[in-house]
Amino acid sequence: MLVKNVFRQNSFYTALYQMIPDNHILKQIDSAID
Repeated sequence: MLVKNVFRQNSFYTALYQMIPDNHILKQIDSAID
């Protein structure tokens, strides 16, 4: 996953990403790209 690879480099953004609900638009886009 492109987005997760970017966020993995920064634990702060990783923590923020994990707080986003799975049905959030960003995760929907990310899963569509994957």
